[in-house]
Amino acid sequence: MRSLTLAALLLLSSNAGAFDFGSMMQNVAPVANAVAPVADEKLLSNPLIKNLTTTLGVTPTQAIGGTAAILNDTKAKMSPADFMALTKQVPQAGTLLAAAPAGMLKLGGVGSQFSFLGMDPSMVTKFSPLVLEYLQSGATPGMDKILSAAFAQ
Repeated sequence: MRSLTLAALLLLSSNAGAFDFGSMMQNVAPVANAVAPVADEKLLSNPLIKNLTTTLGVTPTQAIGGTAAILNDTKAKMSPADFMALTKQVPQAGTLLAAAPAGMLKLGGVGSQFSFLGMDPSMVTKFSPLVLEYLQSGATPGMDKILSAAFAQ
């Protein structure tokens, strides 16, 4: 009986590594890149995406996904009418939001979404001012105030 119990314990302890969530989380970034849509030329030539990739050293997929995460968060803080007005003033805003990797926007907060993309959640503070500046460059003064309020929340 003792040897059976000992064998069972050894078997269980050898499988404990199979549930190593730390390693699993490190493997999320390649999966995120695998399910990311192929960015079209229009997105890759977008001035914001170019700025994020050169300034912050992120990949185009990370730049597009991070922008989509921030836009989705901003959208939640604006009225539907205001967000619709924004997408008319800055048409690429809707395009960038729609280009988010599959399922990413359902992962909870912006920090979790950045982690999904293989970035540290602290990168949100580096992305946000650049995204806001880009949106404000195409927005009316009234929309500029709405955007500033949404980003401040």
